[in-house]
Amino acid sequence: MVAGEPFVARIPQKLYDEMAAHIIAGYPNEACGALGCKDGQVVKHYPTANAAGQPDDFSIIAPNDLLDIFDDIEEYNGEMIYYHSHPVSEAYPSRRDKNYAKLSKIQYIIFSHRFYPEPPYARVFLVHDDDTVTEGKIEVV
Repeated sequence: MVAGEPFVARIPQKLYDEMAAHIIAGYPNEACGALGCKDGQVVKHYPTANAAGQPDDFSIIAPNDLLDIFDDIEEYNGEMIYYHSHPVSEAYPSRRDKNYAKLSKIQYIIFSHRFYPEPPYARVFLVHDDDTVTEGKIEVV
């Protein structure tokens, strides 16, 4: 179920291209990273290694990397967006994605690589405590 108020993730073309390249480089595993936002605009890209034990099935940023990202984002009083890929499935939050997203209360960008070798496509979501999902819009600017 998709519900809630719409929202927009504004990402500069250069940073979106960097994210897509990071996702492509991680294929066939899930790749992940973060974005720093200020006033509704993405201002920084933080590509990370996938620290999950099963990178073909899940993605997670290592705790030390995550702490460094949060510290950096705090320097400019920004907010974080998490992104990762689904190598073979739709760009939509899985059960595990929903569980993590509900804890973090941040936007999730999910890239799907299910049409590989075509380029991956992305969608952005917020997951609410009642398991409803709000899909936003990605504007590449």
